[in-house]
Amino acid sequence: MSYYLVLVVAILTCLQFIPHAFLGYPAILEHVSKGEIQEPAAQGVQMIWIYSSIMMLLSGIWMFFIAKSIKMGEHLARLQGLFISIGLIAFGLSCSYIAQEVFNHLFFFTVEGILLLLSVTVFYKRKSQD
Repeated sequence: MSYYLVLVVAILTCLQFIPHAFLGYPAILEHVSKGEIQEPAAQGVQMIWIYSSIMMLLSGIWMFFIAKSIKMGEHLARLQGLFISIGLIAFGLSCSYIAQEVFNHLFFFTVEGILLLLSVTVFYKRKSQD
């Protein structure tokens, strides 16, 4: 079960990259052109958006790399999954705090983090020590 949860979160994270990068970035440029985001913040927002898009894709790809190792009960992969899950949960909850509503458009990251956390805790099977 933990293997499949990691794969689901990996797929969702990689898929989220597509609208984030290809729909979100043009929206950022539109806000900049309208003057809604002004210099010097405009360049920073653009750079952060590109960085977050790339890191979203890389996080999803990394979960594909660790999925099989988690399935096999390898401790280092479990730790990596744990850290990624904590990051996703912290990001999602921070966004809920900033938006002043729990179910904002970034709440899904909290759900992904919880699924990943479940995969490396509740559903995790430790490698047998032969």
